Amino acid sequence: MAQPLPIIRNTNQRQLIYEFLERSLTHPTAEQIFNGVRKKLPRISFGTVYRNLDILEKQGSITGLKYSKEHIRYHVGSDNHYHFVCEHCDKVENLEMEELVDLDNQVAKRHGVKVSKHSLFFYGLCQDCKKYLKK
Repeated sequence: MAQPLPIIRNTNQRQLIYEFLERSLTHPTAEQIFNGVRKKLPRISFGTVYRNLDILEKQGSITGLKYSKEHIRYHVGSDNHYHFVCEHCDKVENLEMEELVDLDNQVAKRHGVKVSKHSLFFYGLCQDCKKYLKK
């Protein structure tokens, strides 16, 4: 059985990072979050942002989308939903579609595992890149 996470006080820095992610529709990288939060907290370090992202992820408040070895983007929440990754501009978008409810059960049954959540990525060209590359 997993140990419960310790209660960690919510610092001003952590709150600003969370609020930045809450407002973001682009699934920003740690660097983009750092640049955004630095506008309100000019003395914040990249290390502080990165440590707080790790804490927020361990608490289940945010999710790190690890879609390749080099790429991690963040968003608020940890529910099952789906993403589209543009292979040209690296934009990550939420896909508005119903959750594949039975997917967890199918994987659990077929492989003898217990599934707690899932993440699904689709890859290709976003609408902007598709238009741009047609020219």
